[in-house]
Amino acid sequence: MHLRTNAMQRTQQEQKQLKLHQQQQQTEDIQQQHHHHHHHQQQQHQQQQQHNSNINSNGTHIAGCSNATPTTAATTNAAVGAAGVTPPRTLALNQNYAASDTSGEHDGETDYLDSRYECAICIDWLNEPVLTSCGHRFCKSCLSDWLQNHNQCCPLDNKQLSAEQDIFPDNYTRREIEQIKHKCPNSPHGCAVVASPIELHRHLPSCPYRRQQQQQPLEEKCPFASIKCDFVGRPETNQLEEHLKTDMPHHMQLMLQAFQQTAIETWQPHKPSSSSALENGHKAGQLPPPPQYANGVDEQIVQTMYQRIVVLEQRTREQETRIENLNKQLRRQQPIDARYSNGTIVWQIEQLSTLIERLRANANNQVYSHECYTSPYGYKFCARLNIQPRKPHVLSLHVHLMQSDNDFHLDWPFKGRIKLCMVHPGDASLSQHDTIMTKPEILAFHQPREAISTRGFGFLEYANISNIMQLGFCADNRLLIKIEINIV
Repeated sequence: MHLRTNAMQRTQQEQKQLKLHQQQQQTEDIQQQHHHHHHHQQQQHQQQQQHNSNINSNGTHIAGCSNATPTTAATTNAAVGAAGVTPPRTLALNQNYAASDTSGEHDGETDYLDSRYECAICIDWLNEPVLTSCGHRFCKSCLSDWLQNHNQCCPLDNKQLSAEQDIFPDNYTRREIEQIKHKCPNSPHGCAVVASPIELHRHLPSCPYRRQQQQQPLEEKCPFASIKCDFVGRPETNQLEEHLKTDMPHHMQLMLQAFQQTAIETWQPHKPSSSSALENGHKAGQLPPPPQYANGVDEQIVQTMYQRIVVLEQRTREQETRIENLNKQLRRQQPIDARYSNGTIVWQIEQLSTLIERLRANANNQVYSHECYTSPYGYKFCARLNIQPRKPHVLSLHVHLMQSDNDFHLDWPFKGRIKLCMVHPGDASLSQHDTIMTKPEILAFHQPREAISTRGFGFLEYANISNIMQLGFCADNRLLIKIEINIV
């Protein structure tokens, strides 16, 4: 009996030890999984930083590509690319290289959006972030829609992704975004909400202070409204400009009527002298006959002026038609010139100060160069210049592939070397030279699917605007950029 009791006690002890060991093993497994997941995220951060600082040993920029939006062209703004080489000491420019998005759409909810928290598809804060097996982060809904419409390929490196095996919730990044707090953009008007960027997205449409600040649509009145022209247009249309062109005869008629009315209202009788009154037998203060313009002399003058203006207007329209025909001939000539440009773009940017103001006013504003071909039957390119909303003091320069009739017999992706030069008009030694080498895995060098490829490659921070002005690059308010594209 005593032996049986001891055996039962030993059995119970062994069971307790086994259970305790299993609990410890489970705890260690959970910690190891958490550590592995955290280490994996840190490794992805390091890979992305290493990619963004990648340049070759000869000081040559390695090009990157960007996820861009067509022609809203937008914007000109999520970047995936390599950091730039040290710029010439004469310029002291920040050459942070990257490719750019052309959409250029941004809201004013935050002053700065860290690239770690930016979705490369919607170019906004990561909402329900997910991490792919190839190390990229996207919004959950953005990536889901993208995979359905683009053959289950990653938007950045075109790698095949499986929704079950290659996509994981990124709770680490989600918690970091939730810890970022910003005031509501309507705080100057009294809103006291302080929340994370994602929460602000949901708050803004229903913010009561936003509704209070909404104004009625603006209207544009005709400049001839003071003489009873009742036309009213909208600023976002060109109706007013068209009205001024087509209704000129009506405006002249209104001016004639206003002039006649003013002449009658401002006419003042001249008091005759006592001698003339006596000579003419009139009493002092008696009104003399009305002046000539009251009898229609000035009306005839205005009619003559009106007819002359109509003739001049007709001549102006004829000249405009001739100019338009000449422009059409030039446009037909440009493709021929582009085919024999040997891959060289000499881009002369006129009225630079005015262009900079326009680019800063709207992130969607961008300017494109004329196109060029590497050979008469070669690749077709153009260049794009814009200003990033987050860095209004820096010009961005990118090169885009374009569709052409030669694409079907060319080798893809494009392999070559792109040289950029900002020419100094007074001292050639001060000109800024940069070189970009292509990489076949980058989608920006693949065959374009639209008239202008939505993926550009170049420099997000090509040149500091103040340095361009101060160092004499902008002579006569004109900037010259030369681009050479060579097949390797």
